Amino acid sequence: MTYNGSVAFNASTSPALNQSIDIPADSAKLRALQLNVTKIVAQSSGQAISGSIDTAISEGFSDGGQYITPGAGGLRVNFAAAPDGDEDDKPKSGQQPGSQSLNAYSGDGGSGRTGGRGRGSSRIDDAFAAIDRAAPTKAPAARFREQRDWLFWIDVRGTGIDQWGSSGNIGQGATQATLFGQQINLLSGLTYRARPNLLVGVTGGYENFSYTQTDINGKLKGDGWTVGAYLGWKIIPTLRYDVAVTYSGIGYDGTAGTAQGNFNGNRWIFATGFTGSYSWANFNIEPSAKVYAIWERENAYVDSLGTQQAARTFSSGRASAGNRVSYPIPWLDSVLLAPYAGVFADYYFTQDDAAAIVAAGGIPLASTPLLQGWSARITGGIGARLAGGTTVGFGAELGGIGSNTQIWTFTGRARIPF
Repeated sequence: MTYNGSVAFNASTSPALNQSIDIPADSAKLRALQLNVTKIVAQSSGQAISGSIDTAISEGFSDGGQYITPGAGGLRVNFAAAPDGDEDDKPKSGQQPGSQSLNAYSGDGGSGRTGGRGRGSSRIDDAFAAIDRAAPTKAPAARFREQRDWLFWIDVRGTGIDQWGSSGNIGQGATQATLFGQQINLLSGLTYRARPNLLVGVTGGYENFSYTQTDINGKLKGDGWTVGAYLGWKIIPTLRYDVAVTYSGIGYDGTAGTAQGNFNGNRWIFATGFTGSYSWANFNIEPSAKVYAIWERENAYVDSLGTQQAARTFSSGRASAGNRVSYPIPWLDSVLLAPYAGVFADYYFTQDDAAAIVAAGGIPLASTPLLQGWSARITGGIGARLAGGTTVGFGAELGGIGSNTQIWTFTGRARIPF
């Protein structure tokens, strides 16, 4: 409805509202559940997928520099930083065959780890030497292993939203929704380094989710698959550019009161950005500026009460900038730990072409507060490199700081180069 205005009052236009006298109340609630929760599912998947690919590109570019550096929610380890074993048995200049060179951990040749790798020492010693190579040492610098062209990776992320309590009236009698739930995103991929400054990769994954909205007695669950490709370009040694595109097919199963409906969605995600990498006093500093955008279309369907639910399209995304820092710590003789932490400023944006349907005599249902506008995000975790080359990383992230929505994300990651 539009009011043209007068001398005493300004012109105004009311928001769109679809109303029908034959819409059951539970069908209206099912529509509200769809509008509220599918955006949350898409946002969580966007964060998980873009973060996993970002880390995969970082891993693909890891070469004879910092041995262990943080990822976008986990850890990446640079296998190329271990000295080449071919140097192990070659006598150094001025060194007699059979003698050992000194290292950064020992002032004499009788104790500590050696700068070269003997047949009886573990590869983790090389890692420690690579990390501490900035310290004075009497041994010549060892050359580093050639970057492996192929890299297989797996990334698992769990996301959860706690309940939101009522915060008074919104509009005319509508109260804030109470929503909670969780989802799992599993992604794996294969990276190929075509040139020292260029890599490409493919990825595929699976997601599963379940959310409950208590004020409308609603629950939305489902799962889906994802395929995509990505590219990384190292512009200069300390700056790279990334771009990725993925496509997902999602199946939803919603229930609100006595109304139930199944519908499908198709989702595109585009992610791009710049990432820096600098070292200072054995710290690895990684500033970044990133953005991802999501477009999702959901098909029309008829719910269990015979109500026609219209097709719907929405878009969402996030722009962010911040910094992440890590520091490697040798532990025991065969384990290398690397704690990391990061802080980011985020801007979330969402646009939806659908209007909620309202049953006759009903009042508008509350829209669920989503990640929208400015907020902050913190991340942290730890990674470990074990003897034999196994690497694992675990991390946690809290997003939406300063807004009315906080989302926890927990991450586990493994990497296998070949």
